[in-house]
Amino acid sequence: MTYKERRFRLDPGDSLFVYTDGVTEATNSEKKLFGEKRLINALNEDCGADPDKILNSVKTSIDEFVGDAPQFDDITMLAFRYNGK
Repeated sequence: MTYKERRFRLDPGDSLFVYTDGVTEATNSEKKLFGEKRLINALNEDCGADPDKILNSVKTSIDEFVGDAPQFDDITMLAFRYNGK
């Protein structure tokens, strides 16, 4: 597998959220995917939230969407805020 290297600048106060495809591909009992739009909505619920709150908010949104449907993939997320030097 080939990986691309990317660089970007984080300024103090910037946050980063990364996730596996299991987040957007979480499926409910009607076979609908959680998707990027729902993920963005969950992330925008509290833009200034700390990383723990962001992760909990997104996981709650996924759980509410999926309901009792079985999980077929991992749901892995990482969030952090860069505070500077």
